[in-house]
Amino acid sequence: MKIRNLELAGNVVLAPMAGVTNPPFRRVVQRFGVSAVWTEMISARGLVATGRAGRTMDLRGHSVPTVFQIYGHEPAVMADAARVLEQRGAAAVDLNMGCPARRIVGQGAGAALMKDVPRAGRIVASVRRAVQIPVTVKIRSGWDDGAPTAPGLARVAEQEGADAVVVHARSRSKIHSGPASMSIIAAVRDSVGIPVIGNGGVAGVRDANAMQEATGCDGVMVGRGALGRPWLPAKILGLFPGTGKASGKDITFFDVIREHYMHHMQWEEPSKAVRQMRKHLIWYSKGFTGSVGFRCRIVRLEDPAEVMEAVKEFFGEVTVS
Repeated sequence: MKIRNLELAGNVVLAPMAGVTNPPFRRVVQRFGVSAVWTEMISARGLVATGRAGRTMDLRGHSVPTVFQIYGHEPAVMADAARVLEQRGAAAVDLNMGCPARRIVGQGAGAALMKDVPRAGRIVASVRRAVQIPVTVKIRSGWDDGAPTAPGLARVAEQEGADAVVVHARSRSKIHSGPASMSIIAAVRDSVGIPVIGNGGVAGVRDANAMQEATGCDGVMVGRGALGRPWLPAKILGLFPGTGKASGKDITFFDVIREHYMHHMQWEEPSKAVRQMRKHLIWYSKGFTGSVGFRCRIVRLEDPAEVMEAVKEFFGEVTVS
């Protein structure tokens, strides 16, 4: 898939997820294979005011293009933030117009822009003038199920210079519940000439295949389906032209978790790494017999060595699939 002048190896990308798609997780996903990764969303105003966006902009160990996502409602500020990100090594900048969180929507940003298409268009135009790298826009089907504004907003985004559109096929009101609307992705695909990436409800290879066949989307974005299964994007890559690394039949859960833990330990101090990894261990253990007991055990452990001993004991030699 080509987005402006950015050539991707394949058509499967990792979604931006707040508190999840930090550098350690992005590195683990890339270890298996993925076409591109998105960062957690970054406040445009905060970035412009301080020049910092936490450490999510750390690109060490990254082997595929990294798209930096920003949110905000002021065209000029979004443009200034995009300039900073271009200088920091972003392969592209993504404009968040779909986040349903109240604190984001309350600022007139995120999914609130689904109700203000003219402002959304001005933001795209302002950012497009500010940078040379590709500009993408991530939207939802609409503010609510009664107002599917995605096709119209996608057309405006394309007219104002967007190079690709990512469609989370649920409305703001649905957040992450209920089935994703394949008809919305298909409608957006029919409305624009730029690449359209489908997102929402991709929990496995079959879901990705069904989405591509039903919508004709150019690519698939994997979000929560990769939690505890960072090899999922690599498994889906085989559905599209271009391939990534093989997921590796002989790789064990313990191997993956140990590597994930190592990245976290290198990225932040041990006590924080232990706390951050707890949610990932919950996701990794989903579906395993005895997972409730394992989760109760690991939330009480503070020493990294003890945590890894518990992981080894629980997962044993089970390989990823």
